[in-house]
Amino acid sequence: MKAEDLREVDGRILDALKENRYNAPLLADELGYSKQYIRERLADLRRHEHVRSLGYGLYEFQSDPRNNEPNESG
Repeated sequence: MKAEDLREVDGRILDALKENRYNAPLLADELGYSKQYIRERLADLRRHEHVRSLGYGLYEFQSDPRNNEPNESG
């Protein structure tokens, strides 16, 4: 996924995940979107390897196409 393909919500999700690990319901509450919409966006971000699923619905930041910033762990 290229930076220009990101939706505004995608950037907000990535910014939140840079600070902490989240699941979809917590992100939905934090960002003010429906849980289903956040799940869809997380699935798309995961497919493009910008977030990583840790299991049990928990996600963490992996990379940011806006500045090609990788996660500190790799």
